[in-house]
Amino acid sequence: MNFENIALSFLLSIVGVVTLSAQSARAFEKAGDKAFAEKDYYTAFVHFQDAMERSPKDVGLWYKYAEVTRQFNAYEEAEKYYSKVVTSVESSAFPLAIFWLGQVKKNLGKYQEAIENFETFLKNTTDPDYYSQWANEELNSCRWAMADPEGPSDKIVRVERLDKKINTPFSEFGAVQMGPTLYYSSFRFEFPEDDNIPERKLSKVLTSENLSKGRVLGRDFNQAEKLTAHATFDAAGSRIYFTICEYVNASEIRCEIVYRDQDKRGRWEKTPVKLPEIINMKGFTSTQPSIGFDSVTQKEVLYFVSDRPGGKGKLDLWYCELEENKFLEPKNLEAFNTPENDISPFFHVPSQTLYFSSDGRGGLGGYDVFSAKNGETWSDVSNVGKPVNTSYNDIYYSLDDSAKGGFVSSNRPGSFYLDPNNKTCCNDIYRIFYKDLPETPEGTPPPPITIVPTPTPPTFEKLEDFLPLALYFDNDEPDKRTNRTTTKKTYEETFEKYYPRKGDFIQQYTKPINNEEEVDEATLRITDFFEEEVKTGFDHLRLFSEILLKRLEKGERVEIIIKGYTSPRAKSDYNDYLAQRRISSLRNQFEDWQDGIFQPYLKSGKLVISEAPFGETQAASGISDDLFDERNSIYSVGASLERRVEIIEVK
Repeated sequence: MNFENIALSFLLSIVGVVTLSAQSARAFEKAGDKAFAEKDYYTAFVHFQDAMERSPKDVGLWYKYAEVTRQFNAYEEAEKYYSKVVTSVESSAFPLAIFWLGQVKKNLGKYQEAIENFETFLKNTTDPDYYSQWANEELNSCRWAMADPEGPSDKIVRVERLDKKINTPFSEFGAVQMGPTLYYSSFRFEFPEDDNIPERKLSKVLTSENLSKGRVLGRDFNQAEKLTAHATFDAAGSRIYFTICEYVNASEIRCEIVYRDQDKRGRWEKTPVKLPEIINMKGFTSTQPSIGFDSVTQKEVLYFVSDRPGGKGKLDLWYCELEENKFLEPKNLEAFNTPENDISPFFHVPSQTLYFSSDGRGGLGGYDVFSAKNGETWSDVSNVGKPVNTSYNDIYYSLDDSAKGGFVSSNRPGSFYLDPNNKTCCNDIYRIFYKDLPETPEGTPPPPITIVPTPTPPTFEKLEDFLPLALYFDNDEPDKRTNRTTTKKTYEETFEKYYPRKGDFIQQYTKPINNEEEVDEATLRITDFFEEEVKTGFDHLRLFSEILLKRLEKGERVEIIIKGYTSPRAKSDYNDYLAQRRISSLRNQFEDWQDGIFQPYLKSGKLVISEAPFGETQAASGISDDLFDERNSIYSVGASLERRVEIIEVK
């Protein structure tokens, strides 16, 4: 089974499955076989259900149905149909049915029954093959699980599922906390213009302040037709690593690791940087990045997951060191990897401990969380035990900044379901409350480490630090419906009327949207625009003016070059006049600032403001110019971004 189907929530969609009306059971079975081969498990599930309705006593269909329900964790349904196969007169034709029955019983926490199934399987097979070895390992795991292996119970207070502000019936996963902000991924978003049947979903990165309602990360961080997930940070918090993934067929996903740095204003750069091909190997998945800091080598280390050649199993843990921002050759974490899937690494710097999940090491159920402590050499791998781990899938473990709590994604009972009847899908985010930091596997204090300090908010020391300094205007402002090229208003006067209209823009733009998630996304985009562009621009103009005054007081001569822009709603001639009025308002701003403190410098030529209006001809392509479509031509963020002036150069 393709791993991203697990980690990104099995890629299920409950609607839109093709029906084969008036067809035979065989036709449905063939359609199910085809979908299963393509790893499109939900479609296969529906087709096998339809086939069984027409041929309810076909043991072969029971087995196929059990197989596909197991693939997307409908354990109770899988248990029911494997049991029917095992007790049928045709059971000898399906020798693995008893093995898989043991597996799903283990997933349900029925360890004694699972032991009986595995023992029966081993008694009836003489071939020491892969499944025999696996069955022996599972026997040991079940016996270990029956011993009730608690984790550090004196440290863990409780494990709680986060509420509907964060979790949905789809999968939420990959939670990491930076101060009061939780970053996580959600696999619930529509795939625009997807021609696949059933329609596929996309994942996006969201944030939540103090566990309030999650919001999609703004400034177009998520890409429209790709899956964005797995956000993580470097030690300084000034670089965010994440994955951008694409579908390669109906259900399989291939990912690449990218990053964005903070710009000088503390915002994430708009264009992601792809990691080199030694990490993003062509034709293979590289995903789930986690950045650690090795206290022994004093280097940052990137941990990630890949199915590239040279591994021990299906998906392996890999790592590479960073030297002066250069990524060195990746290496396989051989001591931790198994022939199965080893995934979702998280390196906790204070304790120098690597946490990861595996379905190849035995344990309580499907995926369990394991840990190993870093030092001169790695410690032995330890299962973190209950209540972090359950008989279900427990993945994406992380510790928060305070180290007094953590997070894990799990499909354990209590999680939301896409299909309540079959209890299928999905991972929810659970919070783990600790009294104190969990002890390292060896119980010894970690060696001293050197970590790059968390950056302070950006500071501006020279005028060039602000460039380009963009300042935004309301529609047809200043001075609506006039052909004048100058205005008596200052930019501050236009800002004071424009900025309070944030609520109007949200209301007008979201009015025709019916989907709650889309309303939330649109609200966030407009809010981010007003806060991060409109207000920040005005704040920076005041700082710019203060630094400009200091330079002029030192006797320097300064020339400021300004461009004016408009959205394309009006005719080109009118837009040229409007662009010039906007530049005029900025000139007035400098002339009137602090009771005209710049006027002597303007008169003497020590301060020169050069104008370069550009009007509509510079508007981005795709911006609506339809006078009757006010929603898109006035209230959209795209149109709003065009209504501006920019200080583009300082000489």
